[in-house]
Amino acid sequence: KRQVSTQSTWGGLTDQRWEIEAIMAQFEQVAQAFVKHYYDTFCSNRANLVSLYKDESLMTYEGTQLRGRQPIVEKLLSLKFTKAACRIISCDAQPSQSGGVLTMVLGEFKTDDEEQALKFCQTFHLAPEGGSFWVSNDTFRLCYG
Repeated sequence: KRQVSTQSTWGGLTDQRWEIEAIMAQFEQVAQAFVKHYYDTFCSNRANLVSLYKDESLMTYEGTQLRGRQPIVEKLLSLKFTKAACRIISCDAQPSQSGGVLTMVLGEFKTDDEEQALKFCQTFHLAPEGGSFWVSNDTFRLCYG
């Protein structure tokens, strides 16, 4: 990541603020690319999701609180299915004040050979680091009813 100076300005914005503004202008593309990658990986090989989390990551999965890369991935691997197919219904994104991206996903997935799809809502906060993003917060709930 390049060093930014907060001394010079352009259009009234410091260099650092300009860099954050540039990221914020692309937040929807970041969210869409992340969501595609996350659910493609979730459905093909959940163990590979480990690289998206850090030891500081937090997850709430159906009310269960998890902290850290390893406990999160262990939870995902403990889910009682071998095959999954996901369909994203909607993806909403907002830039966060920290330069990250808040992403809410509404979707459905089928597991193994089940006929009935399960609807879910999942929210991610993607934190910026070194030109890319990692999952700092993740909440997941099945939608019943």
